[in-house]
Amino acid sequence: MKFNKKFKEIIKELKSLSPDNENVFDSVIAPVLFVLLSNLFDLNTAIVITGIVIFGFLVLRFLQKQNTKYVFYGALGSLIALVFAKYQGSASGFFIPGIVRDGVISIVGIFSIFLGKPFTIYSSKAFRKWPEEWYLHPQVKPAYVLVAYIWTVYLFLKAALQIYFFQNPEILVLIKLTTSNQTTLLLLVITYLI
Repeated sequence: MKFNKKFKEIIKELKSLSPDNENVFDSVIAPVLFVLLSNLFDLNTAIVITGIVIFGFLVLRFLQKQNTKYVFYGALGSLIALVFAKYQGSASGFFIPGIVRDGVISIVGIFSIFLGKPFTIYSSKAFRKWPEEWYLHPQVKPAYVLVAYIWTVYLFLKAALQIYFFQNPEILVLIKLTTSNQTTLLLLVITYLI
């Protein structure tokens, strides 16, 4: 009975996140396409073609009257990643913003835990809009501390793996694929169960 109730809560939470197939596809197409193109053409050609495809997806979502907010942010992030690739001089440069993001969030996570205000409280607060006092309640806060540990370790390991394999963009794109939306949703479900 308890499992059934928890399962229904998780389904409700996942629906509220609204992960549709287009967003999942849009989040992985740029890095996969870019790495593939960088193996077939020179870096500049791969950058230009990938940029055109990213812009095309943005226009397509707009014409389909879909919510373009997340597509716009994704396109902006991908274009920034292409700029990093250009200035770094290799396809691996595309992954620098993600590596930096994951590393910074894991460092923030460590400090937030040690300061007694786990960052997961504030990310949840931004999403749920519950009063901060609720998150700091002695019966609630320990769960957010544990969740902060889980996310911090996950993001640290993800950043460390990407740094270790930085010279191999094919492995970097594989890391991106295996740690993208589906893995994040799985981690959200696990942390929700806590």
